[in-house]
Amino acid sequence: MIYLLYGTDESRIRQKKRQLKEKYPEIDSVVVDCLQPGAAARLEQALDTADLFASRKLIFADNATFLCAKNTSQVQPEAVTKRLETDDVLVLSVKTEKLDKRKKAVKMLEQAAQVIPCLPLDGPAQKAYVQELMKEKQLELDPDSFNWFCSHAGCDPVILESEIEKLSVFDRHPSLEDVKALTTVEPVSNVFIMTDALFDKNGLRLLAAYRNFRDQNMEPLAVVMLLAGQIRFLFQVRVLMDQGKGKQEIAKTLSAHPYRTQIAMGNARRF
Repeated sequence: MIYLLYGTDESRIRQKKRQLKEKYPEIDSVVVDCLQPGAAARLEQALDTADLFASRKLIFADNATFLCAKNTSQVQPEAVTKRLETDDVLVLSVKTEKLDKRKKAVKMLEQAAQVIPCLPLDGPAQKAYVQELMKEKQLELDPDSFNWFCSHAGCDPVILESEIEKLSVFDRHPSLEDVKALTTVEPVSNVFIMTDALFDKNGLRLLAAYRNFRDQNMEPLAVVMLLAGQIRFLFQVRVLMDQGKGKQEIAKTLSAHPYRTQIAMGNARRF
């Protein structure tokens, strides 16, 4: 069995790898970093060597850049395609926006593997992922609860999984009040509210957002630094917008999550 994990969200890649380890708890795992010297030989040895005490192995081939346009690894894709019939569980992972399907070997791997995109959760992708988790945990939320959760829980897949797990343990059909009480609000969501309140000169909303941070045991200086960082980020976004750059380009330039960039662009248009 071969799994192919690719995308730019490293936390989702880590999450999927953890889930695969949980799926195959009975077999030993082997990790090969394809960027390290001698990686090709170690990967081939892992795939070719039978274990005397176990029926198969779980092999993680990390940084498999041989799947990309520029191969910076020590491995060639042909070395893997020769072993597609392996009895082991092979997990290829690489941080990239897209695979280089011009390569025949990459096409063969894509067709033989279970491909799992690990792209950032922004907008519709986040809601679709939450719905997937809800179905898995047999959790049902009414539209108001669902929208509130998606607006406040952030876009980190690991955190979303944890929050959905928490809600499902509490009740399969939690109310909006239950969701609000149990969900740990993503700090970024609060800082958006806080920044809006600051520029709107709304002292009550500003104080309410500040108290939410304090309720999460965040120190006052840390709150001020978070607010200052968001104002700086808004300024940078606005400058790049004035240069004619779009969401993806701004996010890449500032090394920011596309969701955060999208929200900031909406706010920056007011200034």
